[in-house]
Amino acid sequence: MQEKSLKTARDLLMQEIKSNTSYFDPVVRNGWIIKFSIYKNQDNILLIFTSKYTGQTIVRYFAEEDDAVDFINMITSKDSTVYQA
Repeated sequence: MQEKSLKTARDLLMQEIKSNTSYFDPVVRNGWIIKFSIYKNQDNILLIFTSKYTGQTIVRYFAEEDDAVDFINMITSKDSTVYQA
């Protein structure tokens, strides 16, 4: 019985997240594939970067748009053919 209520709570949470999240098509810049997601009216920004050449993936969350833009500029200025530490 408790397991069923936990599953229902998880399902409700997933529905709430999906209904409040905006997804955008990936963008390619300087060999980096960038995916954007915004949750609840630009309060939470999720960025996912993947190198076209090495497959390296960088995931970052930002609460401020300016911080996200600065990070995008920093990553896209780096060489996407070399693993970034």
